[in-house]
Amino acid sequence: MAKKFPIRHENHTLEEKSIIFFRNYLPNDWNVNSIDRDYGQDLNIEIAEDGVYKGLEFIVQLKSSHLPDINGDDERQTLRVATYNYLWDNLRVVLLVKFVEEENEAYWILLKDVPEPSQDNETFTVRIPRQNRLTELNWNEIADYVRTITHRKLRAARPNE
Repeated sequence: MAKKFPIRHENHTLEEKSIIFFRNYLPNDWNVNSIDRDYGQDLNIEIAEDGVYKGLEFIVQLKSSHLPDINGDDERQTLRVATYNYLWDNLRVVLLVKFVEEENEAYWILLKDVPEPSQDNETFTVRIPRQNRLTELNWNEIADYVRTITHRKLRAARPNE
C-alpha cells in the first residue's frame, strides 16, 4: 500500500503567486508584513521615503483568480460585506488588489472608491477598473494619498499641533 502525503491545494499555490507578483511591483525599500490571521488584511505595507520609515502604512486585501471576470471596462471581484465593513472602519488606507493568473496582471482600487454595499447582503461585487494595472501603478501617488490621510487623521486627534 502506498503512503499518503499532504497535497498542496491549488488555492494556496494561486495565493502564493499573487503575493509574489504583488511584491515584485512594490518599491524595493517598502516593508511587507504578512498577516497571520486574515480577517481582510492580507498584507500591511510600510512606506519608506528616501529609506526612512515615518509611520506611513496601508493595508492590502489581495484576491486572486485563474481567469479574468470582465464586465465592460472592469474586473469584478466578490467581497464579503463583513470584510468591507471591517476594512472601512480601519484607520489605515486600504488597497484592494486582484491578481489574474491567466493574464499575469493584477488590478487595484482604493477602498474609498468602492461604493458602500447594502448591509442586507452577505457579499457584493467590486468593480475594479482594468486600466488600474498594478504593473503600471505610480507608487508615489499611493504614498502621497497615504500621507495625506495619515496627516489628516493625526490633526483630528491632535488639534493643537
